[in-house]
Amino acid sequence: MTIVDRSSEKSDHESVGCKRSGSLTFPDGNGMDGGCSSWGAGGPSSSDTPRVKTGGCMGPTPGATVYSSSAAITADRPKEQVVLTSGDGIALPQKVLFPAQRLSLKWNQVNRIGSGLQNLGNTCFLNSALQCLTYTAPLSNYMLSREHSKTCHEPGFCMMCTMQNHITQVFANSGNVIKPIGVLNELKRIAKHFRFGSQEDAHEFLRYTVDAMQKSCLPGSK
Repeated sequence: MTIVDRSSEKSDHESVGCKRSGSLTFPDGNGMDGGCSSWGAGGPSSSDTPRVKTGGCMGPTPGATVYSSSAAITADRPKEQVVLTSGDGIALPQKVLFPAQRLSLKWNQVNRIGSGLQNLGNTCFLNSALQCLTYTAPLSNYMLSREHSKTCHEPGFCMMCTMQNHITQVFANSGNVIKPIGVLNELKRIAKHFRFGSQEDAHEFLRYTVDAMQKSCLPGSK
C-alpha cells in the first residue's frame, strides 16, 4: 500500500498512528520506532511537493490518497452460479412441450377462410382472441393434426382439446357463422373472474387462454 501525504506541513513525529513495538538505536544515537518507516535520507521536505511514505504500519491519514491492489477488491466478490444454457444464453427448459425442429411458420395445407363467430352477447372479446389463435399457422397446424387428442388422458377440462375442437369446427364450416359454445362453456374454468354476458378485455382473455393451454400440457394440477 502506498500513502501519499497531501499536507504541506512538517510531521512532528515519525510514528503517528503506529503502535511502538520497540526502538532501534542508530550510530548517531537517534531512536527510531522499529515498526514504522522513515523518511528518505534527506529527511522530510518543507516544499509543496507531495511526500511519499512506504511501509505497512501507517494507517490512512486525513487528506491522504490510498491506493490498494485489485486483489483485495475481487476477493469479496460472490461466486457466480453456473447455469446450463442452450448456447444462446437462455436456460434449458425443464420440459419441451413441442420441439423447435418441428415448428413450421407456414400452413401445412391450404385451407379456405374459416367460419365467422357469432356474438352471443358481449362476447366480442372472446371471438377476436379465438380468431387470432385460429389463424396462427403453427398452432393450427398442430390442432388440425389432432395429435394432442390422440395422447390426451385428461378426464376433465382440457384447454388444448377445447381449442382443437374449435379450430377444427371453424375450418369445417367455411363461409358460415358458428357459435363458439365449446369455449364459452369453459369460460369460468379459463378464468374464475370471467362472467358470461360481461364485457371483458380481449388481451386478458388471450393470456388466460394460452396459460390454460400450457397447463393442459404439463403433468399434475400445478
